Amino acid sequence: MSEFGKYLREVRTSKKPSISQEALGDAVGRSKMAICQFEQGKTAPPKGELLAAIIDALGATEDEARELRFLAASQRGSVPDDIYEYFFSSSLIYSAIKTAKETGVDEAAWARFLSSMEDGNATAE
Repeated sequence: MSEFGKYLREVRTSKKPSISQEALGDAVGRSKMAICQFEQGKTAPPKGELLAAIIDALGATEDEARELRFLAASQRGSVPDDIYEYFFSSSLIYSAIKTAKETGVDEAAWARFLSSMEDGNATAE
């Protein structure tokens, strides 16, 4: 089972009441089998409108939606659909990520940077 599939199942079954594969499939215009194949990692994770529809149908929280988008894109080896256009809007974004990788920026530094952006002060320490 893929990380995306495992997390999709976790989110789907954690809802009260839980959402069946069949109900989720019906809500997004796919079969129960299609949802099962996503969860088992037998097909590539959904993207674009289908992924957005799944997130909406699940009533996913903001954190759940972010994780579903990240895991789906990660498994496909791509940039998440919700930031794709922004990511490619400036080479500085690529440069910042590449520099962070090359200089060994760790999770804690990224967390501080994200926090500063959320506070309206987007400067790295």
